[in-house]
Amino acid sequence: MTNQSLMKKFLLGLVFAAMTFAVGAREPQEGWKQLGTGLFCDDLISVIDEMFLDSWEVEIEESEAEPGMYRLVNPFGSGKCPYFDFKTFNANDLVINATDPEHVWIPVQNMGFSIASWGSFTISCFNGMMVEADLSIEDLIDAECLFGTLADGKITFPDDDGYRLQAWFDYYLEGIVPADGNPHGKFCVTLPEAYSGIADGIADENAPVEYYNLQGVRVNNPSNGIFIRRQGSKVTKIAL
Repeated sequence: MTNQSLMKKFLLGLVFAAMTFAVGAREPQEGWKQLGTGLFCDDLISVIDEMFLDSWEVEIEESEAEPGMYRLVNPFGSGKCPYFDFKTFNANDLVINATDPEHVWIPVQNMGFSIASWGSFTISCFNGMMVEADLSIEDLIDAECLFGTLADGKITFPDDDGYRLQAWFDYYLEGIVPADGNPHGKFCVTLPEAYSGIADGIADENAPVEYYNLQGVRVNNPSNGIFIRRQGSKVTKIAL
């Protein structure tokens, strides 16, 4: 085992879940629509060390009452997060407000577990902190504050030292000042529809190629004519 691996286990080996252990898949919850599997690139726990920067699949839901209000289901638990050895511990969901795609923000929320000597882990963004201090999103827009965005099925936040996602730990500067999250500018949530497209594209690239003539009859060795080429879900007409 490398020194880096030992350090990783030392720092993140102790995870104290504040909730119960997960048992099986979560049942649909009232008021939330299950969208499917997306991709989460975490650039928050990386404030501890840059070795904790990774991506993994998560289940994503959307509020039925507020379209664009998303939540990542147990993103740091369920055995998918590569940082932790626990296979079934249940963390809190991560809520992201993208009801306005040009002004995306993350409310202040505790993730329901502690990391070794760093303490309880809480996430926010700068604007989430301001909302917690009783400012409105409209005030922050008028003040031309930076926001995250939702574009092409991906939620991202500015890679700007003047605007960082916030990662609170109870014992980091006594829990008063959050650490600057997203230090590499890689925090990203790919929503299921966009992620499915990526996955389908990869599947298509790996699928076998088949050829058919214009009458729909499969041709093993096409030449000197016009044919239909199919690879996975992608179909094109080609001349050979």
